[in-house]
Amino acid sequence: MFDLILKNITQRKLRTGLTVFGIALGIFAVIVMGGMSEHFNLTFDRSISLTADKIRVLPEGGLFGASLNESKVRDVKRVPGVLDAYGVLQAPLDPENIAFFGGNVILGIPPEKQQLTMKDTGLSQGRFLTAGDNYRAVIGSSVAREFNLNAGDELEIKSKRVQRTASVTRARNFTVVGIMEYTGSFFDNSVLIPLSTAQRFYGRTGTVSFIFAVPDSSTDTEDLAKRIELNVERVTTFSPEELRRQIEQSLIIFSLITISAAVLAAIIGGLSVMNTMLMSVSERTKEFGLMKALGAETKDILFITVGEAALMGILGGIIGIIGGGAFVYYLNDYLASRGTVLFTITPRLIMIAIVFAILLGILSGTYPAYRAAKMSPMEALRYE
Repeated sequence: MFDLILKNITQRKLRTGLTVFGIALGIFAVIVMGGMSEHFNLTFDRSISLTADKIRVLPEGGLFGASLNESKVRDVKRVPGVLDAYGVLQAPLDPENIAFFGGNVILGIPPEKQQLTMKDTGLSQGRFLTAGDNYRAVIGSSVAREFNLNAGDELEIKSKRVQRTASVTRARNFTVVGIMEYTGSFFDNSVLIPLSTAQRFYGRTGTVSFIFAVPDSSTDTEDLAKRIELNVERVTTFSPEELRRQIEQSLIIFSLITISAAVLAAIIGGLSVMNTMLMSVSERTKEFGLMKALGAETKDILFITVGEAALMGILGGIIGIIGGGAFVYYLNDYLASRGTVLFTITPRLIMIAIVFAILLGILSGTYPAYRAAKMSPMEALRYE
């Protein structure tokens, strides 16, 4: 049977090649779009895991760009169950060139809290920030690669302020004192500088973007987050569990959008399989009639026809995975030189792609196979 399937496919090389190419394009789209979805899922998961022991306290409503008065840090510390709390100021590294997918960010933190913030993260070069550091910075691995920096080099950081009716941009060189190891999280695109320096440089004295609250080991983080909201005015809190739920809901929507586009492309490839198999069945009507007359059973005709469709699905899937993987590899390599990565190919994604390709081939070949199997030998032999 298998040799007959291979013979039938190779006899129509051009048609088979075009059909396989159609499936390959669909699976290529699945790999590329799915790789983007997988990357964001993994990045968010690793980012949360690094700060999974902390509650985030944001301005009421969690509005982007809003600020908290630094006095809120003291208010949060007074809430029973809070072991420690400190503010973080966040700003874009280059306010004139903000990337669509986040880009590089400045994180102003108290130097003594850096290692607490970057839990379990080591350094590939240099040291962490220390008390007394002024215009010093510890940078993520992606930032170091993008700007080709080593410990001891200078990094230009810009701030943009609105003065009356005009905006003024000023720049200052910061000395890189440390480079963090790769984490696979948003911290790879971060530049950590002392909080007091960040406040002065950005003209935001006495304010922070959000607060990290460290709960006592015996305290339930969900309950503590609610107590902080009740005891501290005009703030919104996110426990690690709540933040994970919020992000997962957003990622589900993002994944549905990206995967839907890829699946649509794959289905179009499946229609090409169905078209090819219908033409093949029509051309081989007498052949199937002769096979039945010689004793072939209905299941044999079904197996041959569906087998051909499945084999084309497998070939298209393999080519699509290889092509998509190569495209993602070279695009990631190009993007890495600019400090970002957008795709991650996981074993799960490869398995989904190959299974989808096989199912696509089988389902697309089912109707042509049914038409071939239901023919009576006499009708098939009289077919012109």
